[in-house]
Amino acid sequence: MRKRTFALISVLFPVLLIAGSAQAQKIKVVVDQDARGPATTDMQSILIFLQSSRFDVLGITTVSGDQWVKEETRRTLRLLEIAGRTDVPVIEGAEFPLLNSKEESERWEALYGKLRYKGCWSDFSTRPANTVPAFREGYHGPDVVPPLVEGEPHTKPLDETAAHFIVRMVHRYPGEVVIWAGGPLTNIALALRLDPEVATLAKELVLMGSGMYADNGGITGVDARREFNWWFDPEAVRITMRAPWKKITITPVDVSIKTRLSPEIRAAIAKADTAVARYLTEYSVDSFMWDELSAAALIDPSIITAEKQLYVDINVDHGPLYGETMFWAPGTEVPPYEHLATVQFDVDAPKLYDLYIKLMTQPPRHEP
Repeated sequence: MRKRTFALISVLFPVLLIAGSAQAQKIKVVVDQDARGPATTDMQSILIFLQSSRFDVLGITTVSGDQWVKEETRRTLRLLEIAGRTDVPVIEGAEFPLLNSKEESERWEALYGKLRYKGCWSDFSTRPANTVPAFREGYHGPDVVPPLVEGEPHTKPLDETAAHFIVRMVHRYPGEVVIWAGGPLTNIALALRLDPEVATLAKELVLMGSGMYADNGGITGVDARREFNWWFDPEAVRITMRAPWKKITITPVDVSIKTRLSPEIRAAIAKADTAVARYLTEYSVDSFMWDELSAAALIDPSIITAEKQLYVDINVDHGPLYGETMFWAPGTEVPPYEHLATVQFDVDAPKLYDLYIKLMTQPPRHEP
């Protein structure tokens, strides 16, 4: 009996060691985000990466989109101070899209109709007085950084561009880095232009953006195919989606609008006496969990309950369809530069909410 028990342990011990090692293996991630603050879906997704022990956050790169990049960078630095994670570097990225511009968006509106949301090109000064002050700003230029209601940061970003940082990380950790993008893809496109090997050296590209079938996600109010992150810099999307990534995973608005950061979730977080919980309680608002869902699904893939393989690209014709998502089913005859992506379409929302509340109410993770 002893011999048989010893033999069984001898067989199982290496298996347990391997299983334990796999469980402990952290996901190396570069978080690329148009980090509008305070406490928006952008910032809440960053907090998921910071609060979860599943991630080794190599850095947070910022890009103009929801706000201008200078303001986003300062808000991100302040968020890291609040979360006790100033060990994570912040790297400022692209200030402007590759070709699209505020002026072109105004020309488009004059020809084809009003856009209801234009990110940093918007004028929010008509928002109701009971909204968070940062959501009532009038339009300002890229060099203007309004006073931050959440407090001014005491730290600074790295003296490096986001594109160069992305290139450096995939070369330092070949085959290990997940590039996660929650905003326009300008930084990633620039990194690919600096070094086309970024796509083949990265482990995976995961992004929140695009839209296919939803009727409540588009910035025109018509459909989801002109989704903001992709519409803001369509040429960057074209470069990024045609690169030869090992794997592409997309969280489109089709699944995002099946989630909701409700008063009940915010009340559950408010019970925790932590700096992160206090920040969220003061500044978060009822909204779709656009970026939080994309980040949380990296921790627990079972949160996503339905997905499809699709070829996904974007329209860059500077006419009425500029910035609209294009997609085709497998088996469609497409050019060789189109690549299949895993596109998420349904969600176990209660599981997402439970994970989110757990992460946002736990004590801060102080990394060395």
